[in-house]
Formats: sequence, structure tokens, C-alpha cells
Amino acid sequence: MTHGAAGPGSIGVVAYEMEGAPTGVGRYLEELLTALRGTPRAHGWRLKLFFKGEPFAHPLWTGGEATGCTCEAVFDRRPDAHPIFWEQIRLPRVLRARPVDLLFSPGYSLPGGASRASLVTIHDLSFEVLPRDFGFRERWRRRFLARRAARSATRVLTDTGRTAAELQGRYGVPEERIAVAPLGVSPRFEQAGQSVSRRNAGAGDLAGLGVRPPYLLILGSILQRRRLDLVLAGLTRLLGEPARAGVATAAGDLPVEELQLVVAGANQLPRPDDLDGLIRSSGCADRVIRVGYVDDRALPELYAAAVGTIYVSEYEGYGLPPLESLAAGVPALVSDAPALLELWPDYPLRCDRLDIDGVTDGLRRLLFDRGARSVASVRGPERVRSLTWTGAAERFAIEVETAWRTVRETRS
Repeated sequence: MTHGAAGPGSIGVVAYEMEGAPTGVGRYLEELLTALRGTPRAHGWRLKLFFKGEPFAHPLWTGGEATGCTCEAVFDRRPDAHPIFWEQIRLPRVLRARPVDLLFSPGYSLPGGASRASLVTIHDLSFEVLPRDFGFRERWRRRFLARRAARSATRVLTDTGRTAAELQGRYGVPEERIAVAPLGVSPRFEQAGQSVSRRNAGAGDLAGLGVRPPYLLILGSILQRRRLDLVLAGLTRLLGEPARAGVATAAGDLPVEELQLVVAGANQLPRPDDLDGLIRSSGCADRVIRVGYVDDRALPELYAAAVGTIYVSEYEGYGLPPLESLAAGVPALVSDAPALLELWPDYPLRCDRLDIDGVTDGLRRLLFDRGARSVASVRGPERVRSLTWTGAAERFAIEVETAWRTVRETRS
């Protein structure tokens, strides 16, 4: 393809977040690129995916024909390099040897150097809003790189209107340079919910994770702002209350006495050892199952077999786990999940206060409010169905075209 107004011929992608065990940004990038390969708008685009480590196989560059872009993996074979050092120091050298027309970074920062069309996705400004979640160096590194990227990128993508407003207010990014591009939810989650329902909820094989229904699920990296401390305290209080009617599930009423709490996600507390102490001292340690990082392939069944999911956070940029839970037909207790707030303003299982009383009340409604559970379970898949990675890829392709056109007009 020639370098026309529709888009550049080659697009570089900062792709190291897909290496190893990908979490938030890595999962986002993988889903986006997979959908982009089937996007006719991106037909003829050549993507160069830049990795810092050793070669590995992936369907993105080993798969068959694509109606959209093609992908080429470029491996720098420096697996031990610090990601930020590699991105800021090494990657510009790699780009000089393997030039691209446009550069896309899916996670907050862009390498310095040559002037070219560029896009960056800034998912949230947690390091600005809740600096206590980050060490001093990491906090200031994130602030510096995100601010520089937001101000220098041709286009800035973000997941929600709230983060777009924060970028304007805190970093002074003009509204016309920001695009809100909601993330997608894979249909795998709704399919898993339907499958579990047909088998009688919880009959799936989760033995590899050491998990057995019935359970509540907390999924996502463990951070201070996600208030596991309040969930544990609220669950302990709830379990001490007088016995009540069981939880209504697809398999019938479930006795609360059998309920466990599965905590799944990488431990990213500033002091990781605090997690074990927090669980031990909670009063419900015998109910808690820690499973650590969960491979993406296991997520749909892990959601679908849960009685409910919990996502009570002081701040989030998007909040994908509760959307995936609802896609699977599983009620989710949420607090600050702006994607769900923008998608479903009157969602019935929202925890308005982040204190022990508020979280306990939220858990009580999640388990025993049959009306709210039914609304979340029945309407959840319908609401979330509008969020597709195909739509996200189409929006991304439009932003690539816009960035390329902007640079061409500036240079002409």
C-alpha cells in the first residue's frame, strides 16, 4: 500500500506487554490486534510488533490470511532489559534500523526521538489520583512519561469519558486530540456463561486452579485501591450474621456456609508480604483461596462458575473484570468502574460507600437481593454485547487514519 490519506504503509507497535504472562495492557493489545487483522479498513497496513525478548510463536504473525492488516514480529532478544529502559533507550535505535510511518503504544508512554505520527493509549491516571499506590520512583516515572506522551502524541486514545476529562484537566491535552475508544468484551465470556448454565452452574473443571464452587471471585491485579481489606472485613461480618435464606443460583439455593472467596491476580501491593498477613488476620482466612495469575484461557470458566464477582475500587480507568463477569451472566458488585457507569448508569449492584458498612451491605445485596441478582444476570449479557473488539479495532483504525492525515497536513 502506498502512503495515502487513509493511513500509513507501516505501523510500529510497542508490544512487549504481550510477552510472558500478559495482564491488562497486554490483553488489551492482543485483543485489539487480533480484531484489527479482520478489519477491512486496515487492509494493506503492515504492522511491525516490537518485542524486547526472545522469539515466540503467536497466531497474530503465524496465522493465515487476514482481511485487514498483516503482522510482523521484531524481537530484540534482550529479555533481561528493564521494560522502560528498553522502550526509552533501546527501542529508538531499533526503530532507526526498522523504520515505520506511525508508532502506536498501548500503555501510557512513547519512546523519545524521531518526529513521526504516533498514537498512545492512556487507560487511566491512577498514579496522579492515588499516588500512594506507587513507590516514589515509579510514581514520578509514570507521571513524566504519561504527561510527555499525552502532550506529544498525534492522537491520544483512552477508554472512558472520565479519563478523557482528566487528561484535559491535568495535562492540558486539547479535547480535539483525544478519542474515547471503549474496550471490547470477548464473546467467550457469554459463551462460557451459557455453557455453565446448561451444565448446572459450577460443574466445570477448575481443578487446575485448585478452585471448586461455590465461590465469590475477585479478579485482577491486587492493588491497595481495590480494597481487599474491606471485602475481607465485610465477608467476615456477613458470615457472623444470623442464618438466612440461601443464595439463588442456577443450581438452586446455595447455603452461605459453603461459600468461599477466590482471589485471583498478581500481587502488586507495595509490600507484597502484607497480603498474607491481611488474609490471616481477616477472620475468614479459611474461606479464602489465592490462585495468583490466571491464564487468559481459564478466565471465562472461572467467571461463569462464580456465584458473584467483586470489584470495589477507589479508582479505575475502565474496569473490564465486572463487564466480563456480566457477559457471563454473573452478578458483579462494583464501586468505581466507570465503563459500567457509562454503559449502565442505574446498574443495581453498586457499592456507593467504601467503608466496612458500605461493603458489607453491598455483599449482602450481591448474595441475597434476588431482584438485583436477576436483573444483573439477565440484562448483563445484553448490555455488554455492544462492547466488541471488532468495534474497538474499527475505532482504532479511524484514529490511525486521523493521525496520519494530521501529520501529512502539517508537513504539506
